[in-house]
Amino acid sequence: MKRPTMKKIIFRAITLVPLLTIVAVVSYFIFFTNLPQLLYSQSVRNLNFDCLEFSSASYVYKMKPGKCRVRNIEYDMIFTSDANGFRNGIRTDAAYDVAVIGDSHAHGFGVADNQTFASLLESLHHFKTVNLAMGSYATMRELEVLNEYGKDAKYVAVQYCPNDFSENDESLRLSKEEFRSRAEENWRSLVKSYHEGKALGFRKPLRDLALMLREHSYSSKSNWKRTVEANRQMEQEAVGFATIVDRYRLLLEGKRLIIFEVAGSGINSPRFKPAFEMELAKLGWLNYRVLNTSSLLDRHDYFFLDDHINQSGHAKLAEAIAKEIREWESQKALIAN
Repeated sequence: MKRPTMKKIIFRAITLVPLLTIVAVVSYFIFFTNLPQLLYSQSVRNLNFDCLEFSSASYVYKMKPGKCRVRNIEYDMIFTSDANGFRNGIRTDAAYDVAVIGDSHAHGFGVADNQTFASLLESLHHFKTVNLAMGSYATMRELEVLNEYGKDAKYVAVQYCPNDFSENDESLRLSKEEFRSRAEENWRSLVKSYHEGKALGFRKPLRDLALMLREHSYSSKSNWKRTVEANRQMEQEAVGFATIVDRYRLLLEGKRLIIFEVAGSGINSPRFKPAFEMELAKLGWLNYRVLNTSSLLDRHDYFFLDDHINQSGHAKLAEAIAKEIREWESQKALIAN
């Protein structure tokens, strides 16, 4: 077989340069910047707005009873909601000892019904658990739901997300009637904008990608995480959370709360635990523990594009929460055998 000449080798190498350059540039954007995550969340991800229904209650909306399918790049899942509109359709026992409240992370966006940490607390760790979490809820709405559907819980697992801060602040400034009206207005606007974007098909992600590249509205992943952490007003977040909790003393006194952060894309702060513990300690009536998820969850516990925790993240949270309950129960049991 005739071996290629040096000229041919050099020529072939030169012709590959543009292709290799393109591959290198694309790889950089995918693996070393947050551009894929921004584009996905803004223009690509499918959401389950059609499975929601508005309510006259302070929590504004919940799920329609029954099944709802959501398909995205990284998962294809089915939500099963009970008659009250929460993700408990697979439960056969109406009794519960643990109530889970939180937003879409606790609700289980991206995982199957039996993979949420609420479901695992029951199936693997044998604590009867009701899941009352709902996407985009912040602390006040979570506690309103707990008051209506989970007031008999002995333990309450409270999942906090950094984006709760703005809603918490608003719920403290406004009356419940004003808050509910504004929340519904904002939510209807969001739903309308989402459907308008989906109606554009592939044109929206292409347009948004071009705009992001032109305006350089992305950053390196390391700088993204540093910026998110640096910009958080952790002390104010803790004060707002504790103030709302104090307003629900009649509901929460006598219960045991396990409080933890699940931030989007795994940017959980090591400052969360000390800041929240310091403020909650001022509530002498509250029985609580705060978990440090910055050391519990890592990037492998989240989807790559979607900012929610994956099956691994739910399993870790279930184990950590169950451990806290077992330790508390060993000191003084609240749950009947």
